[in-house]
Amino acid sequence: MKNTRFLLTFIFALAMFVSCEKDFLDTEPGGAISSEQVATSAAANEALVNGIYASMRTWQIGGTTGHTDFGHKCLMGAYDMMGHDIVLNNFNWYIFYYNFQGRVESSSRTGIIWTTYYTFIADANIVINGLRSLETLTDEQEALLGQALAIKSFSLFNLVRVYSDTYRGNESSPGIPSPDRLNFDGAPRGTVQEVYDVIIPGLQEAVTLLEGYSRSSKQQIDQSVAQGLLARVYLETGNWQGAADMANAAKASYALMTGDEWVADGFSDISNKEWMWGADIDSESTTVFASFFSHFDSTNGGYAGALGGYKLIDSRLYDMIPATDSRKDAFVDPVNGNATYPDIPAYANLKFVDPSFLEGDYSYMRASEMHLIEAEALARLGNNSAAQVLFDLVSLRDSGYTLSANTGNDLVEEIYTQRRIELWGEGFGYFDLKRLGKPLQRTGGNHKGFGLQDEVVGGPLFKWQIPDDEINSNPMINAENQND
Repeated sequence: MKNTRFLLTFIFALAMFVSCEKDFLDTEPGGAISSEQVATSAAANEALVNGIYASMRTWQIGGTTGHTDFGHKCLMGAYDMMGHDIVLNNFNWYIFYYNFQGRVESSSRTGIIWTTYYTFIADANIVINGLRSLETLTDEQEALLGQALAIKSFSLFNLVRVYSDTYRGNESSPGIPSPDRLNFDGAPRGTVQEVYDVIIPGLQEAVTLLEGYSRSSKQQIDQSVAQGLLARVYLETGNWQGAADMANAAKASYALMTGDEWVADGFSDISNKEWMWGADIDSESTTVFASFFSHFDSTNGGYAGALGGYKLIDSRLYDMIPATDSRKDAFVDPVNGNATYPDIPAYANLKFVDPSFLEGDYSYMRASEMHLIEAEALARLGNNSAAQVLFDLVSLRDSGYTLSANTGNDLVEEIYTQRRIELWGEGFGYFDLKRLGKPLQRTGGNHKGFGLQDEVVGGPLFKWQIPDDEINSNPMINAENQND
């Protein structure tokens, strides 16, 4: 037992050392044990994978001490702040995502995004390369390899969508580095296509390796989550049949919330029947004020509730939600207010409410997203069942909703509207604008002057600059191939 504890402590220390190594794209940690040595220990690999899951909800994982540096859930919020469906109420945390000042190479905000996901990739590569060195794998090792591959692909997918053009029509555009840690001379940007040539096979293999794996908690990636991630990627790349198939398979074992459940308690408890993947936050793992609910819960004593940093819904989107739709109750009525919270301003969100004090759980993936992916993919294929898939979801939220008679692009647009309503604040706004070729349009809503920016399709706000730390440390990337 003592030896096991020592090994786990050593491996966690190794993981933290690799994660915090500033030049992890081009430097092998001196004195570190090799991937081959790690691979011989099941406990070591499990500790590394679990360490990545912990890193996803860890304060300062992006290399700063700021209170918008607490892992993937923080960045999910940022991706919606960079769209036009969320309004930041006052000059508060998230401001530099909201007004895009954080996109420039010298900003710590672009550094947070870059460092967070490349930290996950560096640690996942230790597991991947170690297990790849073995001739045969046990079922347990296959599951760990599947999880590590999924984490790496998931991280690359987020990065390439922030720092590169959207996939379709831009396959030969500059991508991002896809390091495998088999060499340590610095990785070039490659093309968008080359990045997806790593992402897609990685997720495909993960789906296969995770067949039959039963996870101990929703914090871990199982086959359904890997299928959900692959569905997202297929939707991005225009593989409509693949997206429909993967989304359908991913959601098969999950039930949907009713509208009342969605409004009352849909977004703070990982045991929720609709949640597919997330983080279980408690008194030991909470990052307190540097946390999602501190920033997004209008009712709690964090930056939103106490300091007025409310996240409001764009008034134009609010007006698009029918009165019969229970999801409209997740925002403060601009005319009648909210009787329970009379001091919270119009349009402020009541979607993300944490009944504890900043110990609410984090949702990374829900089954409703899979319904929306499947519906959109089927609609693009001209499959008549698309409207039924959409109805199965929306009719649970909106008592007045009827089976759509739309087809083709009209149905795709209807599904997009439902994505904006259903997934508000969950990290899809910015990416959907890019994926669908839509402009950023904040003029005409209730956006504040410090965030009142519009942007044409493909404009510079739709692509963040690579951090100057990476430019300075990676000889394969320089000012000449920096984003505008």
